[in-house]
Amino acid sequence: MKNGSLALVSAIVAAGALLSGCSGPAPTGLKAMERAATDADRPPADLTLGETKLDKVLLVAEANGKKYYLGQGNQGRSSCLIVETLDPYFAHSACTASVQGEMLRTSGPDQKSAVLVSDGYDTKQLESSGLTKIHPNILVVTK
Repeated sequence: MKNGSLALVSAIVAAGALLSGCSGPAPTGLKAMERAATDADRPPADLTLGETKLDKVLLVAEANGKKYYLGQGNQGRSSCLIVETLDPYFAHSACTASVQGEMLRTSGPDQKSAVLVSDGYDTKQLESSGLTKIHPNILVVTK
């Protein structure tokens, strides 16, 4: 009986430890989101992401006349890729709850895709398909 009680207590402690890991913000898979925002990180003023409310937005790359922002919303439970262009008509964005691998693909009216990937994701196949890595988490069509 003593061993049964010890096993039950051990199981309860283990379950509590596992569940306590769920209480904080969910990881986004993006170390780039760990730095503090500055004035340079201001997203487009007319940015709309539907129901997603962003807690943090960071400017992480510029390429081909576009600015690329990473956004973190809902207490870290979603990641967004925001593409700002000189002509607001061509700006676009997308959000995902995914935290690993190829997290999302988005393209604007100019049909130029941008891909968001998690930290450490092997992008060789994406690059061989014509995408260019402009940031550890962002690949884009440049042609």
